[in-house]
Amino acid sequence: MSQDEIIPKGSSLDTLLFNLESLKGISELSEVVTSYLEGDYKPILRNPTSQSLFSKLSESICLPRAQQDAALLSLNFSNQSSAILVFVSGLAAFNTFLQANVTGPPLDLGDVFTISTELRKQCLKSLEVDGVSVYQHIPHVELFCFARLVFTVFFPRLVQAELLDCKLMRLRINAYHQRLLSGVSYGRLVDSSLLQSVIERDLEGLENEIFTNDGGFGTEARVQFLLEKAQIHIMQGQDFKAKEDVRMAKEASGFHYALSGALGKRTKFQQNDLSQLLVFAKSREWNESSTESLSGALKDSTLSTEDRKGPEALDLNDDTLLESIKYTSDKVENSALPPELADLQPDQQPQLNPLDQITLLTEATIKDTYSPLDKLNSEEILPYAVRVLTDKPTNWQIYTQALLVRSRIESHRSRTQERSVLQLQIIVDQIIADTQELPSSDENGIPEIRVTQFLPRAKASESAPVPERLRYIYQLSSPTRWEIETELAFAWSSAGSLVSALEIFKRLKMWAEVALCYHSVGQEDKARQVVRRQLYHSSKGPEMDVYDIDADAIATESWAGEIRSPAPAHAPRLWCILGDLENDPSCWERAWEISNHRFARAQRTLGEFYSKNGDLEKAREAYLLATIVNRQNNETWSRLGDIDLATGNWDGAILAFQQSIMIDNTDAKTYSNLGSSLLSKYSELISLQKLSSSTVETSTQEEEEEVKEILDRQESPKDILRQALAAFKRGASIAHDNWKIWDNVITIAGRMTPPSFPELLLGLRNVIRIRAPSAGEEAVDIDILRALVGEVISRERGQGEADTGVYEPPRGSLARAVGEMMKTDVVPLITTRAELWTLQEKLALYRRDYGDALACAEKAWRLGTVGEEWLREVEGWKAVVGVTDNLVSAYENYGTMEREKDGQVGVVEKSWRMKARSAVRGIMGRARDSWEGTEEWGML
Repeated sequence: MSQDEIIPKGSSLDTLLFNLESLKGISELSEVVTSYLEGDYKPILRNPTSQSLFSKLSESICLPRAQQDAALLSLNFSNQSSAILVFVSGLAAFNTFLQANVTGPPLDLGDVFTISTELRKQCLKSLEVDGVSVYQHIPHVELFCFARLVFTVFFPRLVQAELLDCKLMRLRINAYHQRLLSGVSYGRLVDSSLLQSVIERDLEGLENEIFTNDGGFGTEARVQFLLEKAQIHIMQGQDFKAKEDVRMAKEASGFHYALSGALGKRTKFQQNDLSQLLVFAKSREWNESSTESLSGALKDSTLSTEDRKGPEALDLNDDTLLESIKYTSDKVENSALPPELADLQPDQQPQLNPLDQITLLTEATIKDTYSPLDKLNSEEILPYAVRVLTDKPTNWQIYTQALLVRSRIESHRSRTQERSVLQLQIIVDQIIADTQELPSSDENGIPEIRVTQFLPRAKASESAPVPERLRYIYQLSSPTRWEIETELAFAWSSAGSLVSALEIFKRLKMWAEVALCYHSVGQEDKARQVVRRQLYHSSKGPEMDVYDIDADAIATESWAGEIRSPAPAHAPRLWCILGDLENDPSCWERAWEISNHRFARAQRTLGEFYSKNGDLEKAREAYLLATIVNRQNNETWSRLGDIDLATGNWDGAILAFQQSIMIDNTDAKTYSNLGSSLLSKYSELISLQKLSSSTVETSTQEEEEEVKEILDRQESPKDILRQALAAFKRGASIAHDNWKIWDNVITIAGRMTPPSFPELLLGLRNVIRIRAPSAGEEAVDIDILRALVGEVISRERGQGEADTGVYEPPRGSLARAVGEMMKTDVVPLITTRAELWTLQEKLALYRRDYGDALACAEKAWRLGTVGEEWLREVEGWKAVVGVTDNLVSAYENYGTMEREKDGQVGVVEKSWRMKARSAVRGIMGRARDSWEGTEEWGML
């Protein structure tokens, strides 16, 4: 069956997903499609097609892929309607899974499918990747496996074509699979070459098809895809790609926004208006007849405009802060704003398109996830969420996500932390609240009410139907119920309520987090007991397993029986945590073994253990194994490079640091270490070259040939030194205030032949900038400065310059740059070092500024003759005679020179003879008793 027979070419992103409305006219599909569009998925899952597929899932979930394919292809779906029913069944299963785990409201599937404990175990087992399991208590995980079966295995083989819809759903399911794995591994991405390659391939294929000129896809479809792509890149830790996706979405939608400021008051007692950060944003003005207009998006919801409200947004109720900033200016006078935003008022901004609201929230999420945690960054991120919350809610899930983003940002401030935690609690309750009426056993028919949450069920105005909640779920990437509950637990812990955090972790049966929670407050014994119970049987017998973890009967149990077999879910992670608690490498080795050599965290920890104990060979082996399993972890590559650098394996270190930089090019330390490795490699090659060119009698012909072969395989030392300089410069540009990296730039630039004087100047200027506030003039490297000045004065002056008057070097020249550095950076620091004035004198002479040259010589003489040490020390006496001789020469050479001052031409110093004689006599008078009769005395 070809693609054209099933789905006509449409103009939206998902031809079936967005054109299901047109299928309602087909009698055999009408009921199923109507149920799907209304968010009622039970009838679809009860459909014979869904039941047949689910039965095959139950039979084949534990089979190898080849046998699984054969079992599925035995199903007979030969016509177009059957293929569409398969597709809609997969959609319904995935949407039901998302409703149960992400958006709510709670649902009861009842007897839709017959789920056995063994089937659930097999489903969870099928989702394991590289020794990492998904969360073991995912509600209705079989629905995710069902949708995964449809879109990654069965449907593509059924239609025998790569449909756009199928690729999109496969992308979403694989990305969600990767997310389910990442959510249980300290928030880190679990690297799976299979998942990663499929996701990247589908992203590239979809992008090529969607953005072709003749693709027929509208603006809304493209923006949706870009925002979904951004969320995938955020999940994978690729912030640069995510930022680019957001930028492209912004341009595609014609959306304009900017972070700026406006005068206003933030506190109740504030008297003066101060500049407050806010986001100015304006959606593109859509054509009223366009099907992609904002009003069109609002019509898709079943709530009327009057009833359109979001979840409850808590008031701040602070005794100092206002609920919202009170702006006093009607208009912002800011030339930095784009022209499209210039006429906006701070507190009266236009309503945004839902996708543009998501763009702002995605921008805030990227900044919050990848920016350092500090007050300034929080102040810059919060306005993005506030701008969405000040809009009239257009979609329930978007508004919920905005509240969540605001809560995450406000958790960093003491005055807003309380609202942050309580707002998270409200979001959790409205997703997982299980307040419902049960069939009554009372003869009077009075319903029995079961309440499991401390907040009541959300009011109708605070809820929304399923289609509205799911409409933008992929573009928002809202957290699952256990992820947000985990986030709530950590929020309670940060607020000081460890008991609340532990209750949540225990209810979710997240024993690793329970142990880490105990560890964070120093209760190592309890942490160890929690982990060991998951990994070991009790020595008192199996009856101990029926007790709760906090029961008195096991309060003192050490769980020292046999190791549990089969191992529990997340066993590799639990063994690693136990190893951390007991500092026992055998635990990390066991984690590696039971994960079938796929759990990279175990080898990383082993590498760190061996490194601290000085066994670098074992440490290198451990880190090497970790990089083989997880090639996308830049920290592992960096640590491998550190060990190679420490053991003298320069080639290995260079390769490791380069790999780390390919993953994350924002780490200054990695660039610095790469530069050190290249510098060491350069020194080794220079030594080999000297050995090759020398005639050592004891060297054999084989040794000479071996050295020659090594040199032939390597790059030239000059190229390696140039690469080292580039690495240090890049590291210094990232860590702009690290003077040691700038000092390395100076070192490498000085070793080059000829020296790289622009880099010498750049490095020296930055070292002075960083060190001068604390070290003063000692921050100036006199040897480097002398080399720069020597290079300047050795060069000829520019062609066509007059031989008289002060010479001004052209802009961009080394002479101009060195002169400006001396004037602005060095001269203001001079207090005791006479040699610095001597160098400034040479530059003044180069510029033919004889008056300045003489003034520098005088200042150098004054500094050189300060104090009494030179009256007792020979070297000091010689230095004083030297600066005095230099001063006399300056008077003689510059005193008679002409100069222009205040519009008049005259000599530099008329009384130069008298001043020179006075200087010499003054020194001789002071030194007569100490140095009369010496050679220097004769010179004077």
